[in-house]
Amino acid sequence: MYLPNISICGVVDFQKIERSPFTHIISIWHPNPSLASFQKQMHIGFPNADIHFATFDDTEVTKTGQAPGQVDVISCLEYARDIPENAHLLIHCMAGISRSTATAMAVISDFYGPGSERDAALSVQKIRPIANPNRLILQLADEILNRDGALTKAADHVFGQSLGEMNKGW
Repeated sequence: MYLPNISICGVVDFQKIERSPFTHIISIWHPNPSLASFQKQMHIGFPNADIHFATFDDTEVTKTGQAPGQVDVISCLEYARDIPENAHLLIHCMAGISRSTATAMAVISDFYGPGSERDAALSVQKIRPIANPNRLILQLADEILNRDGALTKAADHVFGQSLGEMNKGW
């Protein structure tokens, strides 16, 4: 498998980035009554990109809000697997720190295969130095990809221990 060119950012960075190179986007949002409006704006702002929308809270606690679930992680991984070789993939969430970086780690490790988890974490750190990947997303990806906790361990090693219970969302 090949790895597409990957960028990571938050919505707050949209004014600072060149939008034209992105051919594919994983767009992660909080559940929100204005979600349909945000999705419409994404299509206006990135008219040439194929966009996959995911909606879940930025939480590492499954009992809080609309926590990410296996279906959410699987849909992002499957979307990324179908991206053509010459694609430029943007993965974003609100801040570009937690949900998007965890998703990027899972996507990168999925492309490279078992044993690539630390390299995936280092790649995300290089792309987005302020990253603090969401550990619940990584735990789910560990289960889905049969990595026996390796993604979560790699994130703890590269980015430091998670705040766990303190990270209950925005």
